[in-house]
Amino acid sequence: MNHSCRVFLLACLFSLSVEIAPAKAGGTPAYSQVSQSELSQYYSGWKKRYLKPSVLVPGDYKIAFTPSGTTVSEAMGYGMLITVMMADADPQARSFFDGLDRFRKRYPSKINPAFMAWKIPASEKTLSNDSATDGDMDMAMALLMAYHRWGDVAYLAEAKKLIGEIGRSLVRSDGSLRLGDWDTDHSKRVMIRTSDLMPTHFRVFHKVTGDDLWSKVEKRGYDILRELQHNEAPVTGLVPDFAVLKKDAWQPAAPGALEGSHDGDYSYNACRVPWRIGWEAIACEDDRAKAVLTLIMTWAKSAVGDPLEFKAGYHLDGKMLRGADFDSPAFIAPTGVAALALGDRTWSDAVYAYALKAHEGYYEDSVNLLSMLVMTGKADLP
Repeated sequence: MNHSCRVFLLACLFSLSVEIAPAKAGGTPAYSQVSQSELSQYYSGWKKRYLKPSVLVPGDYKIAFTPSGTTVSEAMGYGMLITVMMADADPQARSFFDGLDRFRKRYPSKINPAFMAWKIPASEKTLSNDSATDGDMDMAMALLMAYHRWGDVAYLAEAKKLIGEIGRSLVRSDGSLRLGDWDTDHSKRVMIRTSDLMPTHFRVFHKVTGDDLWSKVEKRGYDILRELQHNEAPVTGLVPDFAVLKKDAWQPAAPGALEGSHDGDYSYNACRVPWRIGWEAIACEDDRAKAVLTLIMTWAKSAVGDPLEFKAGYHLDGKMLRGADFDSPAFIAPTGVAALALGDRTWSDAVYAYALKAHEGYYEDSVNLLSMLVMTGKADLP
């Protein structure tokens, strides 16, 4: 583990009041020249559109996945990350964060009540359902960031408990991640969502718990990404939304395997991979992360050229998906994180300027804002 990553992890554990600084560890440039007001303005618009009070419990909050007010655990994880990262600019951030945290705990999974049920209707009256891995991992990371930000050990205790349950219920014996608590060893297939591979989370989970499981999960994730890139997309480096294990080899999922016809393509799940992996490349200067990003960005620069021409979905061979001939911040903003991690300021400058003005919907705007938070240093620690 290099020096910059050790600093990052130790700060997670032991710093109680230091604010997140705009300068990157290891000398990676950040957008410190961007005024606080520009990012705060985007955040304010995001809150107005998507941060909604609970209809049942005053003081609790949810993130509106749909205009009617339906929410999902993914959205709640995003909301907790965003509010804690913006705490230096928002005096109400802790109230929002705590309200989101209370809301998610009111809706436990029917299988493992440590996790949040993956979907809650607008009425907030629901039959209990099961969990989705990504939401709970983001919630655990957000709780650790809250401990760092506000110094309340209750956040740390809550995070450790949740991390323990994630390790027990959502990690297979080989270190790969299950899709949720419903995805058991009795399932007919072994499948992963590539955007669930969050190496920065796993680094911090390991440091906080001392459990070597998380180093195993981190390594397994990189092994899977490398296998998919080299065997299935050697030219583009693109990875599928979902991958399945067949005869000891990871392969793109078939169309309709879980969510839709593009389950085996670089679509609305995998578009987050450059942000997730880029976060670790910036925070920890991890060579494995940079290798994953280099394959993707080498293709993007040669085949796409202009970052604003990066379209909303591709087959793994680089051919644009049918109906994807438009720009979307969910696809463009994460490439800015990747470019910044690799030192390509021409690409990342263009992406950041685009991201500050891009608006589409809950998912796109949330991924966009989270990518900007990494690029400005607010998702990272000194």
